[in-house]
Amino acid sequence: MAGFFIEKLVVSGNGKEPSTVEFSDGLNFIVGPSNTGKTMIFECIDYLFGFEPKKNKPFKFGPELGYDHFKLITRTPNGTVIFERYLGENRITLSGTDPNFEYRVYSLGHNAKYNINSIWLQMIGINESHKILASKSGKKNELTWRGMLHMFFTKQEYVSRTSSVLLNPSLLPNMAETSAKSIVLFLMTGVDADSNIIFEDKKISTAKRGAVIDYIKGTVARLAQRESELLKKYHSIEMMSMLSNYSIKDVQSEIGTINGEIDELQSRINRNIEQSKGLMNSIYTNNGRLSECDTLVDRFSALRSQYLSDIERLNFVVDGKLAHSSISKPEHCPFCDNEIQSSNEPSYADAAKAELHHIRSHLLELEKAEKDLSRKRHTIITTIEELESRKHNLDRDLSLELKPRFEDLKERLSMYRHIVELNKELEVVRKEEMVFNQELTEKETEPEPTQIKYDINEYFDYDSLHAFEETLRSILEASHYEGSGSARINMNTFDMEVGGREKAVSNGGGYCGFLNSVVSLALVEYLEKYGEYSPGIFAADSPLTQLSESEFTSNNNTMKVGFINHLLSISNKGESPLVQIIIAEHKEKLPINNKSQANFIEFTGDKNHGRYGFLNDVFNYE
Repeated sequence: MAGFFIEKLVVSGNGKEPSTVEFSDGLNFIVGPSNTGKTMIFECIDYLFGFEPKKNKPFKFGPELGYDHFKLITRTPNGTVIFERYLGENRITLSGTDPNFEYRVYSLGHNAKYNINSIWLQMIGINESHKILASKSGKKNELTWRGMLHMFFTKQEYVSRTSSVLLNPSLLPNMAETSAKSIVLFLMTGVDADSNIIFEDKKISTAKRGAVIDYIKGTVARLAQRESELLKKYHSIEMMSMLSNYSIKDVQSEIGTINGEIDELQSRINRNIEQSKGLMNSIYTNNGRLSECDTLVDRFSALRSQYLSDIERLNFVVDGKLAHSSISKPEHCPFCDNEIQSSNEPSYADAAKAELHHIRSHLLELEKAEKDLSRKRHTIITTIEELESRKHNLDRDLSLELKPRFEDLKERLSMYRHIVELNKELEVVRKEEMVFNQELTEKETEPEPTQIKYDINEYFDYDSLHAFEETLRSILEASHYEGSGSARINMNTFDMEVGGREKAVSNGGGYCGFLNSVVSLALVEYLEKYGEYSPGIFAADSPLTQLSESEFTSNNNTMKVGFINHLLSISNKGESPLVQIIIAEHKEKLPINNKSQANFIEFTGDKNHGRYGFLNDVFNYE
């Protein structure tokens, strides 16, 4: 939650009915036509913020109006703090219920023991005095509320300025830059001039310059050495003689040709390998068939032997029978001389002859089968020899022609690629040489340091700036601003640029007013989320008045609608709004219909309808 918010502004005078404006802690719109007192409210608040009138900058509130007493009621987490000031006085009286403040009269002067600047800083949590860097020469000034007020409280005369809204408009540009950056750095990180100031005298600056020159010279020398090495490699390639008339484009074209040949050759190699595999499978199949034939040959040989053995056995039986039949048989017994009775023994000769005939017929059939098997075996052997010959030819082509050609192409391709890589590296090295030589010339011709120099930019770390820019881009994106993704903070101008172009170069007054408000709001949002200190308030007088958009843009996609919707989103988050927002604008410039979404302070400019203006009995006074 913010350290404070403005609750009420009361302006009164002798015999005058007090003119009061009440604010909410979220989004507040002060709307109405011209000359109704919208800007006067900002002037009165600024008066109580400690504005000191000068001849060239008077307080825009004359005594002829009859109002001379100004009261600003603010609320903190611990109570109220009330600021009161009379017209023409340079002191402010403090009262209230917050026990953390000393209630008394405070001077506008920064050097006074009791000054209002310390109170407003205390309101945002800065309880001690701090010094901030005011110039590059090392001058330091007191951190003041007035020094930072313009960053988040933009009055009408400055809302459309072409310079950065972060720079103090009351200071000269050469004085405003360092001071503004130092204040932002302090709000972001809490780092002030006393805690982190580093001076750089002439000797140190000269030494640094010399060191940079030596570093650049060393870098150039290393680049030159690398260039020499690359050229040696470039000219030492064995085939450079063949490429002496080739340009890099020719080499790149040759790489494309070789890649095509490699692809074609790889296809041939793959086909040969597949065909060789197919032939090998066929050889395996036929070898199996040949083994089967050899097995049958062995079996037929055994069967022939069996048949021949059976024929010999049967011939022996038949021959024995014939021999036996030629022997005479005795008719009487040699012992008893009785007649011997002959028995009718069966004859085996006929059976043996029949079996012998049967076996011989089988033997003839076996011989025929052996001849058929021999022819089949011969055919298989011939097929195997033919397959092996074809496979041998394929393998020979693969090993003696295709693979050597493939390796040769790969070697040539590697060489060409190496040439291209060397050439690319040479180009990079030569470009780097040019860049460093240019930097070397710039450093050598740079004027000698003459005074102490302090660069506040060195203390802005990338993470902080990146988060600030991310907040900036999110507001632009919500506002439908074209090119929001390229938005960044240019640290030289300390202002926003989009698409690499400065705000004032690419935009008119209406857009400048809008973009200034975006930068101011982005800073407040960033500080509230990530900063060491945050004002917790964003106020802008007429930020959209001069902004005119194309009539062909959809109402929902205009920058005004997007910006207002973003304001609504950050002022209605939970019970405690992120920041208090006060916008003074013409009613017709605010694309918002539902007044319940914000606190509307509306002036009509018509005595017969509603509230005419800010001051109760003053008409047409702006």
